[in-house]
Amino acid sequence: MCRGYAQRFEALRQRGSSLLLVGGPGTGKTHLACAILTEVIRTGRTGLLMSISGALRMLRDAYSPVAKRSEIESFALLTTPDLLVLDEVGVAIGTDAKRRAMLFDVLNARYGEMRPTILIGNLTAAEMETYLGERIMDRLLETGSPIVSFTWPSYRRSGCVV
Repeated sequence: MCRGYAQRFEALRQRGSSLLLVGGPGTGKTHLACAILTEVIRTGRTGLLMSISGALRMLRDAYSPVAKRSEIESFALLTTPDLLVLDEVGVAIGTDAKRRAMLFDVLNARYGEMRPTILIGNLTAAEMETYLGERIMDRLLETGSPIVSFTWPSYRRSGCVV
């Protein structure tokens, strides 16, 4: 699925089709998303990988008197790349309402411009929808975005003796 997404990125970009990678920690979600992002950048497209808490913190920090970026610059950093990869979806920062409003602004702008996003989380598909909210999930799924569940054990723990 991930190889096909990278290979068909131009066609998927035309539709704004995103990708949701869900499942337990250590199962390779971020590794595969980075491989997709690398391939997309190799073709001349732009991309950005960031944790969701880092993205939200960057938007929130734009209001600080010592901000390095304005709100417009922070928003543009997240909305203009051809592919945005947001890792660690599910990590809580801020209140649910504020987090969802900030995420909605970013993901809705990307949706409107048909710019794909890869969302990665140690969640189930249902938990991902709860975290993001129905409005965001509805927009992601409208464009035919697949949800890939990583259901195998953690690779990180494969060499551990318990």
